[in-house]
Amino acid sequence: MKIIATIALVATCLMTNATARAEEEAGGEQSVLLNALAFGPAYTVHFLKQRDDAETGEPLGTHEHLGGFFISYSRHLIPEHLALTISKPFLFNKERFDTPFDFVLRGLFRKGSWEGFIGLLLTWNIRIFEQEREAKEGERNVLSFGVGGVIGGAYFINPRWSLDAEVSYAYVPTEDIVEHELSAALSGVYHF
Repeated sequence: MKIIATIALVATCLMTNATARAEEEAGGEQSVLLNALAFGPAYTVHFLKQRDDAETGEPLGTHEHLGGFFISYSRHLIPEHLALTISKPFLFNKERFDTPFDFVLRGLFRKGSWEGFIGLLLTWNIRIFEQEREAKEGERNVLSFGVGGVIGGAYFINPRWSLDAEVSYAYVPTEDIVEHELSAALSGVYHF
């Protein structure tokens, strides 16, 4: 039953897209697409503060790798020049699960089918440690805030679909274990 519902939803989206495109072509007007939804894989490296095991007092590792996926929504504030993006990554490894909210203000630079962007990043994150790691860190959850930047580009397959790649850096000045975050993401984006 879920498969039939999924197929019906996809077919409806495709028909709506084709109808909107036919209306645009018939009217001769080119509408500006102000919204976008993105989904794709994400990878991040965290450079950690010097700290000791809560039980043994021995030094713990100074960097960590996490992988996962993200979903995001973007809204053009100034069409084709400035956009606000809200992103929700889900990142994990065998010892930790991160659930940040990222807010990015992007400056957009469009040239034909290519679009570059550079932006300012605000991140808010809850880190959840697994049981063994919880014992080492001395706490189960850690809340953090950070600031940084993002740079990337997009290739538009057609006006509604693009393939985006980005790299970001965040500095976390709070009492969190993470001090620096370097992340990369690749996504398929639907513009509407």
